[in-house]
Amino acid sequence: MSVNGESRQLDILEIELELPSDRHIREVMEVEAQRQGLNIDKSRLAELQPLAGRNPMLARKIIKNEKLGLKQDKPEHTNYVVIMPIIIAALMAFGIVRFIGMGTGNKGLYITGGVCLVTGMALKQLGSVKGARKRLGQ
Repeated sequence: MSVNGESRQLDILEIELELPSDRHIREVMEVEAQRQGLNIDKSRLAELQPLAGRNPMLARKIIKNEKLGLKQDKPEHTNYVVIMPIIIAALMAFGIVRFIGMGTGNKGLYITGGVCLVTGMALKQLGSVKGARKRLGQ
């Protein structure tokens, strides 16, 4: 950033925060329950706590849903399986097959590698289209 010909640099500290403990999440849930006027026993808090994971905002939302009587049986946080490295490796393998076919003069390898590479790239692009996302396990 330069102001009147002077160059200034912005120094920002990088801080890694620890995840809140399960006990802290339960305390947040207890405080929110008292704020909402709910009397929730410790066993019910123990059942609801895994739904929030380690997110205090989700813990508050779960208590609000409990007050409204909404059924909660699944956690809202999700885990996704990342398969992009496998896709990239397969596309590289098809590209290598194509170049081997081109180098050796083998038209079968050249055409097969090219067709598979183009098909794989098309499927990769179709897979990145934003649409209805399903959560893992649904």
